[in-house]
Amino acid sequence: MQNVNASVTIAIDELPDNVVIYKFQDGDFVFVDINKNVEKTENISKKELIGKKLTEAFPGVKDFGLFDLLLQVYQDGKPRELDTRLYKDEKTNGWRYNSVRKLSNGELIVFYKDMTRCKQLEDEVYSLDKETAQERRKVHLLAKALQQTDDMVLITDANGIIEYVNDSVLVKTGYDRSELIGNKTNIFKSGKHTDEFYKRLWKTILSGKNYNSVIIDKTKGGRLYYADLKITPLFDEEKNIQNFVATSTDITSRIEMEKKLKKLATTDSLTEIYNRYKIDEAINLHIERYKRYREPFCILMFDIDFFKKVNDTYGHDVGDRVLKALSRLVLTHIRKTDIFGRWGGEEFVIILENTSREKAVHIAEKLRKRVEAYSIDKKYKITISIGVTEYSEPETREELVKKADEALYKAKQNGRNQVVVA
Repeated sequence: MQNVNASVTIAIDELPDNVVIYKFQDGDFVFVDINKNVEKTENISKKELIGKKLTEAFPGVKDFGLFDLLLQVYQDGKPRELDTRLYKDEKTNGWRYNSVRKLSNGELIVFYKDMTRCKQLEDEVYSLDKETAQERRKVHLLAKALQQTDDMVLITDANGIIEYVNDSVLVKTGYDRSELIGNKTNIFKSGKHTDEFYKRLWKTILSGKNYNSVIIDKTKGGRLYYADLKITPLFDEEKNIQNFVATSTDITSRIEMEKKLKKLATTDSLTEIYNRYKIDEAINLHIERYKRYREPFCILMFDIDFFKKVNDTYGHDVGDRVLKALSRLVLTHIRKTDIFGRWGGEEFVIILENTSREKAVHIAEKLRKRVEAYSIDKKYKITISIGVTEYSEPETREELVKKADEALYKAKQNGRNQVVVA
């Protein structure tokens, strides 16, 4: 996990959002790392925060609601968002939006954005409810202010025809202003959303409600990007919708970071197949599915016979090549619905979905023979021993894995290069 943390430390300074990493300790959350944006936003140095308790550094955090949210994510691992709200204590105050994720090592990573300026602009937008000279002047002044923000701001008429875009839209999408004004917003369509998605969007805003969602849009050059989009209807003096104001933030780097973190949390770095954490999670899901739908499933647990001799004879580099080659071989001979991962060392697990014990034994025997006949780098030959077991209620995950492990142990005791059923 140290390597993962090192990767995160390097990457978070490249993100446009404020990023904080916490660990849970003695009933509080302790600062592990922050990026440069946090230092700038909170006017505080990394040295002042690292190792300090959250409630000491920001005493208003419990009233704000973030502490309880962190605790929930820490306890059940489910990602959560804390809507935009005002944080205030004796030293600082401002509007903040938080997104919290749990890392595989138990630490929490928080992406948050200082929404103070946006909130001020939003409050002004909401106040524009009368079509008067004074209100038009406010719109004009607001348009000037919006030119200063890094967020993309776009105003359309009630039919979605673009009437205004700020400079940030032009910079980030590659369009000229003349190419956008007078066109519909579907010029940004990426093709990644269904017609139903856009129908729901329009149904929401035409009913006079605000809309907020992550959307995939496309630049003039064809690059896809993730945007955190908010659309606010503007009404005339008779409460009819006159315009829509859309503000969006390019969050592509954050989404990509989340995908990398998810991959790091579930993927074995050497073989690039699932790791033990992911296999454990998948077994639990299959047990729940069995309880609901009575779908049978089996587990194959296998390891490489006399693998220590491979490392001792040819070195660990060759041992690593053998592990990677075996992983590729197995992947080409299992179904897409099967789940394959490295359990640890030279030990692997396959979850066979909707498979009986008899069929699992047949699959295991075919796999054993393919490995026996295979030559790695045309010079290294290996064999594997396989333990097979089928789930039966009310077994727990630990009991099921233990059965497979005991079957594997018998296969090795009986001379290796064979399949044993528990």
